[in-house]
Amino acid sequence: MKNLRRNKTSGISLVALIVTIIVLIILTAAVIVTFMEGGIIEKAKEAVFKSDIRTYQEILAVKNAEKQIELATGNGEGGLYNADDLAGIQGIIPEFKEEYKDLIVISNGEIVLGTRTDDPYSKWLADLGIGAGETSDIALLEEGDYVVYSIPEAERKTYNITEKLGAEATNWIYNRKDTNRTYNEGVDEIIIGYNEEIKWRVLKNDGSTVTLVSADPVENIYLYGEEGFTKGPGALDAICKEVYGGRNLRVEDVNEVLKYEPVPRYYKSAGEEVNKELGFTFGDAMEETGLSISGSLPDDYEDLELYYSYNKSDCTEASEKAKDMIFRDKYYWLSSSCADVYFGSDASFRVRSVYGDYVDTYNLCISVGVENDGVCGLRPVVTLSSSIQVVDEEAGGDTQERAWEIK
Repeated sequence: MKNLRRNKTSGISLVALIVTIIVLIILTAAVIVTFMEGGIIEKAKEAVFKSDIRTYQEILAVKNAEKQIELATGNGEGGLYNADDLAGIQGIIPEFKEEYKDLIVISNGEIVLGTRTDDPYSKWLADLGIGAGETSDIALLEEGDYVVYSIPEAERKTYNITEKLGAEATNWIYNRKDTNRTYNEGVDEIIIGYNEEIKWRVLKNDGSTVTLVSADPVENIYLYGEEGFTKGPGALDAICKEVYGGRNLRVEDVNEVLKYEPVPRYYKSAGEEVNKELGFTFGDAMEETGLSISGSLPDDYEDLELYYSYNKSDCTEASEKAKDMIFRDKYYWLSSSCADVYFGSDASFRVRSVYGDYVDTYNLCISVGVENDGVCGLRPVVTLSSSIQVVDEEAGGDTQERAWEIK
């Protein structure tokens, strides 16, 4: 009887153990389901994702601000960032995780919803106020199109050359109101004001920003001698920046639009023209010729391009619209300098210009002390963000009469 009781007790304990194990298994399964379906793990994943996105927004805001600072200081063309692939986004935000590919893109300087809308990510993005980006009209504007654009009134200014550069500036730069090339002594005050009547053309559209250039040259700016060469390009940019909120057209812009890759050149002897590697520097010109110009020349000699010129017929890759945009009836300055070296003789120092069918220069001073002059217009350049709106979508932009209207 005692053995029977002992066996019965053991049997009950085994059943209890089995029941306990089953209950534990059920409870464990319930806990795992809780974790997997909206539980602690999911919430932790959501917190990490939202923290990452907020970090990306902060980084992007700083990058956009840097672009605007570059524009304001004349060291860049401003605009807002755009990127729709992993490499592009990581180029802007190196910390961007590959696992978020296609979940978000960068449009008009903002993080917006990408093509991958699988939950719960799209819901988490919505919690952060992130949705699809706005459609921009920027794609309507093509290179060479005419545009009616009025710079915001608050940004329009005037430029007083005497006030900005000092009275001595009237010896080497001033604003001519006529086309006479004769220098008039004794000009005390030279003021250039905003011209609201000018039309603009699309110089470049990179999908992120639209860069406009005045459809025709404005003003008549006189540059003379060494001072005109050394300070002229910077002064032309400064005028365009203050009056129009941008800069003046440069030879790099022209070469890009015309799809032309010029080869700088120098003269070996007796007018024999030969080509040389781009490594040939202004310092070489100084060593070969010796400079006898009095006064100060730029510190960045090594950055000066050597002389080259080309004409409209050389630009076989450019469209007719692009050629028409660059080659205008009125001469205009480019904010770019260059040197032309004559070995065994002298070196001439020039400011680039466009006239008729030629991309060329004005020779302003020569190493033996000769000083020259030139009178040309300006081509202001302004850069707009991709948030611009096309008001008249029927215009088409083909001519000044069919110009796009934007704001």
